[in-house]
This record gives sequence, structure tokens and C-alpha cells, in this order.
Amino acid sequence: MELDCFICNMTSFLIYLICFKNNNSKEVNMKKSKLVTSIMSASLLSACVQINTAPQPTTTTSVAQTTQSSQTTTNTTTNTTSGQQASNANQGSTQGTTSYKESVEKMVEVFASQYSALDITKVQLKTIQPVVYEISAMDDTTEYEFIYQVDSQNLVQTEMDRKKGDISYKRAYKKIETSTLTDVDEMISVALGQFSGGQLKDWSLERDNGQLYWNVEVYHNGKSMEVTIDAASKQIVKIDD
Repeated sequence: MELDCFICNMTSFLIYLICFKNNNSKEVNMKKSKLVTSIMSASLLSACVQINTAPQPTTTTSVAQTTQSSQTTTNTTTNTTSGQQASNANQGSTQGTTSYKESVEKMVEVFASQYSALDITKVQLKTIQPVVYEISAMDDTTEYEFIYQVDSQNLVQTEMDRKKGDISYKRAYKKIETSTLTDVDEMISVALGQFSGGQLKDWSLERDNGQLYWNVEVYHNGKSMEVTIDAASKQIVKIDD
């Protein structure tokens, strides 16, 4: 603003000197006219420069809002990821601490009430969520397979294989004492104790060469490990991958 006033004052002063001096020659008047035109052009140019150099609005607010939005998105993603990790950790912990004793006792009760003429030869944990057991059984002529759903307490026959002749010798050889199933939680703990951070995958109880064994499969460091435990001594016999 001060520069504009100075230019205007100087312009007025020069015009006054030029226009009102006592020199009326035609040549001088033409020079005066050119000079006045030059001075006015300079004044207008200066004013234009002042207008064009006015400060432009900044985008600080927009940048700040964008940054804040990015931070909010990042925080949301982090929280979601943390929540998922916590959920997975809790699921693994649940698998490792779930008690199977009560459910296998109920399974034996249901099976005996419907198929009292059969002997159980194998019990295996088929799935963890929901808990489903697979049961192998037999009589003197036929072998059977069943599925037992813990939630519904539903027992369903899935296979039947009738053999030629008497297989009572095999039945006596493979029959398991169902009372041994009550040790299931203890055997799972023994197996999981061999692997820090391991998760239960499945377990089974059956005879091998007349000896009753627990086979507990544990998922650890990206691979499955099978722990074989003597059902009588409750000692680990071997660990296979």
C-alpha cells in the first residue's frame, strides 16, 4: 500500500511539471505526452504486480485432515489386526484346555444304551469345533463305524462290514476298556507338555499288538507331531512327525 501511494504521488508531480510548465512548443508537447503515457503505464504495471503477488490460500488444513484420516485408518487397521490375533490366541488356548472327560463318559453311556451287544475297539476325536467322536466297534461277525456328536448327543452308524466266519478272537484282542477313556485330559496334557505353544489336533485310544495306547497329535511350528503314550503306565513311548 505504501508503494502504491508513493507511485501515485510521483506520477501526479511529474504530470504537473510536464503539463503546466511554460513551454508550449509542439515538439515539447509531444515529448510531454509520451512521458505521461510511460509514467502511467509504469504505475499500472506496478499496481498489477502488487495484485498478482498477493498471498495464496494455503492447504495446511487439507493436508492436516488427510494426515489425520490416514492415522485414523492406520489405527483402525492395527486394532482390527490385534483383535484377530487375540481371537486366534484365545481359540488355541481353548483347544489346549478343553476337558474331554465328561463328553467321552456321556458318549460311552449313549453307546451302551443303544448297542450293548457291541464292544468298542477304538475311539478317536474327529473334530474339535464342534466336538465329534468316531467310534469303531464290533461283535463276533461284523465291524462297525459310528459318529457321535457331543452337542446333540446324537449317535449315527456310518459303516458296517460283515466278515466271513467267526471273528470273536479279533474282538477279544482289540476290545478296549472304556474306563481308560477317563484319563483323556491327563494324556492330552502330557502330550502338549512336550511342545511349547503346541495345539491339540486330535487324539485316539486303541490297541496295537495287544497293547493299549493313546495317540495324541499336536500341531507345533507348522507341522503335526504324534505322541504315543502307554495307557497303562502313562509314559511316552515315542514321538513321531
